[in-house]
Amino acid sequence: MNIRAGAGSKISIAWGNGRITTHSFDTETEMRFINDYFPGRSKPPQGRWFQVEISAENQDCRIIGFYMGGDMNNNNLDVSNCPELEELYYFEYNIDETYNLDLSRNVALKYLNCARNGIASLDLSHCTELEVLDCYGNCLTSLDLSRNTALVELKCGGNRLSHLWLKNNHLLEQLYCEFNEMKRIYIDCLPKLRVAEFEVCNQINDATKRQIQEIIAENNAEE
Repeated sequence: MNIRAGAGSKISIAWGNGRITTHSFDTETEMRFINDYFPGRSKPPQGRWFQVEISAENQDCRIIGFYMGGDMNNNNLDVSNCPELEELYYFEYNIDETYNLDLSRNVALKYLNCARNGIASLDLSHCTELEVLDCYGNCLTSLDLSRNTALVELKCGGNRLSHLWLKNNHLLEQLYCEFNEMKRIYIDCLPKLRVAEFEVCNQINDATKRQIQEIIAENNAEE
């Protein structure tokens, strides 16, 4: 696990196995690798469930980035105490589909990678600063991005999406929505779209595909 925090920040981590550790950060750009799951192990025993909770220990604490990936089962993450979090990488965990990644207090979030987690629902309505979203390989049947108007890159392939509404995402430059059950992509004006991948979405009608291809061609011609 890697954490980036503001200078002078002090955090505590409850690992869910009875261990609580504290960590101090001296510089703004410092990225700290922390491995205190179980002493002497790089990860918990296979199948061992635990919950990680990160909390601020001082008033000036600012947790900016959190990076965690792996192959452990039934992992859970609580970042509700990190309101200034800008970057969250939490991917490749075999989470139960009922798991709710609570981002309601992470209003400063700009980059989210929650790919290959088995997540069935994702509420991003509070993450209005979000610029990059990678939710590839989950179990999403819907994805509401109407309030994510700062979104520049979207990777939502490998889910169960039947439609995608992008009418409010005018800054979108890259769109990857392949390997879905997509029937319709709702777009209005995407003046910055340069790349779009929607292969193996055979249910999208040809008119929509042509519209997207024409938008990309026109935008690239303006460069």
